[in-house]
Amino acid sequence: PELLVQVDAGTDITALAAARGLSVTGQFGRRPIWRLQAAAGADAERLAQQLRGASGVVFAEPNVDAETPEGQRGNSLWLIGRSEADYVDQWAPQTLRLAQAHARATGVGVRVAVLDTGVELSHPAFADRLARRADGSLLGRDFVDDDADPSEEGGAADAGWGHGTHVAGLVALAAPAATIMPVRVLDRAGRGNAWVLAEALAWAIDPDGDPATDDGAHVINLSLGSVRPTRMLEVAVALANCEFYYYFYYYFSPPGFAHARARVARGHGAAVLAAAGNGGSADERQYPAAEEVKGARAVTATTADQRLAAFANFGGWIKLAAPGAQIVSAAPGGAWGTWSGTSMAAPLAAGTAALVLTTPAKDPRPGVADPLRRWRAEDLMKRLEDRAKKVCDASVKQIDALAAVTDTQAADPACP
Repeated sequence: PELLVQVDAGTDITALAAARGLSVTGQFGRRPIWRLQAAAGADAERLAQQLRGASGVVFAEPNVDAETPEGQRGNSLWLIGRSEADYVDQWAPQTLRLAQAHARATGVGVRVAVLDTGVELSHPAFADRLARRADGSLLGRDFVDDDADPSEEGGAADAGWGHGTHVAGLVALAAPAATIMPVRVLDRAGRGNAWVLAEALAWAIDPDGDPATDDGAHVINLSLGSVRPTRMLEVAVALANCEFYYYFYYYFSPPGFAHARARVARGHGAAVLAAAGNGGSADERQYPAAEEVKGARAVTATTADQRLAAFANFGGWIKLAAPGAQIVSAAPGGAWGTWSGTSMAAPLAAGTAALVLTTPAKDPRPGVADPLRRWRAEDLMKRLEDRAKKVCDASVKQIDALAAVTDTQAADPACP
């Protein structure tokens, strides 16, 4: 088993680990957060508890698994055989009023990072839609195989196959002029872990590692998670969206976070949209969606009749919904397929957020010249909430893209 540990400045992590029979196997960038390896069969929970009581330790926890909500619930099966016309003309764009919204905003200049199983880069849905560096190379990364090729891997027998391609296709549907940063964090079975996800979040907001250059995502989509909370992901999301100043005061003051502070001062962060989970429950929480960090939101799923999907999680921690039942999007092999889940709702919300970024910010960051960086992540999330519409027989509200990019009212459905 592995553990994730943050320590104070000056703490000897090697000695701290060795005293408990652990070895240091990695560091989270420049930050004083470390990955420790325990012996086979060791009790990770007990070791984490011991570490939390040690001098100089800020937090310690097991490195938890993360996976797609669909994989967690065993509904990884999906139907391939639809067409591009089905993709464009399906019910979701009509419900979101995307065609009307696109007459005003298309997401030009916005980069949306999709952290998932990877993307089929050659799929026609992504032609001229993938983010590029100045030299023309793909702006993407594979954190599973640790290389620069974030392509989908595997085949129909693999539980995660096609998930990232399907999710990215929905970002493209909602924000046709935005570009997609494909980031592979889940393997072909649709599984990953907190450490890999945190590393990928840090990369997505600053790929070249220079806080002075603006090459990172403006919006991040996470159609994945764990039913167990983890401080590691809570910190990673807070770092990504530049919003949770509580963390900068209490946790980010040690040496190692100067880079993050320099990036935040320039407004180089990203709003985070995350799938709320498919437990069909008010009790099950999906993390990091349920961390409730400022600048991030959980997204649950609705049906074509404007109701909460039976599989969708609900509760006061979820403020946003988007179409998630029987959704058509890109599939491996240049195909099109139908899938259901909150994983489908989150990228439609992320794409809508990209549209809003190209509209003037109501209270822009002072001193930030780039219009796309003048939106605070939390203000962007509140805009989506404030302009959302009613969901029949549910307290959550569904995103309305047209209302979000204009001063018009959301179009509430006619519920029986």
